[in-house]
Amino acid sequence: MLILYLSLIDDEKDRSKFENIYYEYRERMFSAAFDVVKNNEDAEDAVQNAFVGIANNMNAIGDEYSKKTLSYVVKAAKNAAINIYNKKNKINTIEYDDELLISDNDFIDEITAKQKVDEIVDAIYGLKDTYKLPLYYYFVCDMKIGDIANLLGISTSAVKVRIHRGKKELLRLTGDDHDDK
Repeated sequence: MLILYLSLIDDEKDRSKFENIYYEYRERMFSAAFDVVKNNEDAEDAVQNAFVGIANNMNAIGDEYSKKTLSYVVKAAKNAAINIYNKKNKINTIEYDDELLISDNDFIDEITAKQKVDEIVDAIYGLKDTYKLPLYYYFVCDMKIGDIANLLGISTSAVKVRIHRGKKELLRLTGDDHDDK
C-alpha cells in the first residue's frame, strides 16, 4: 500500500518524509480511527483515506517527527473515521415512510446547497496553507479556534486573523466581492 501512496507524491524529499510518517504513525492512526468506528475494517479504511489526504498535502507537514505532525496525522485518521462512521449510520437509519418523502423543490434546494458546500471546500483547498489549514479545520472539521491554534502551533489571535483573511480570499476566488470589514 505504501507504494500507492508514494506514487501520489512527486518530490523525492516528500516521499522520504511520507515514508517516515507512514512507519512512525500508522499504528497510532489506526488506534485513533478504531476508537471512532469500533471495527478493524473501517479503521483500516479510515487510515488509508487519511494517508491519501496526507500524501496529497505534504506541503502542510514540516518536521515529520514533531508533535504538530503527530497531531495532524492522528486528527486526519480520526476525521476519516468519523466520515466513514457517519456514512454508515446514514445508510443504516434510512427508512421508507410516505410522510418523510422530500418534495422536488426541497430536493433541489438540498442538492444545490450540497454543491455549494463542495465548491467552497474545493476553493479552500486552492488557498495557500496559511489560510487553507485554519479554514479547513474550522469550517470542515468543526474544530474550535483554540484547538486549531494548538494543532498548528500558533496563537489563537493568529488563527482568527488567518480565518478572517482566508474568508476574504475565498470571497475573492469565488467571485463574491462583498467587503468583509
